[in-house]
Amino acid sequence: MSAVFSIEEGEFDRLMDSMKHYGEGAGDIVSGVVHDSGDDIYREIDPLIHPSGRTFKGHSSSAKGARWQRYETGEPLAITVATTASRRYLYFPDDGSTTKKHYGDQQFMRRGAEAAAPRILEKGIDALIGKFGRS
Repeated sequence: MSAVFSIEEGEFDRLMDSMKHYGEGAGDIVSGVVHDSGDDIYREIDPLIHPSGRTFKGHSSSAKGARWQRYETGEPLAITVATTASRRYLYFPDDGSTTKKHYGDQQFMRRGAEAAAPRILEKGIDALIGKFGRS
């Protein structure tokens, strides 16, 4: 399952203008920032996860606060935050369905990514300025 999130149009336009201004190599710099932003996104998603309250022997603890995330950075200007193999049991009910014990449509991943986006955009612009200087 994939999720789509949005960022403020003005912020995105500011980043794109900066990339155009600095020209060749700017995309690689911003892509590097995006690829390195996984922990920023994780820090926004993790508080949105409700603790499972698991305490019985033989089962792992709640995902909240655990290192459940993995990052895929195979595309330029993109990062995918997903769960590690040991945490694939996590139920992120982004499809709107509800189960007996889980309320659906909480959108943890999307909401966390949206919360981290302004900081990542700012880091991208700062990286461009740092590499190419102020103008």
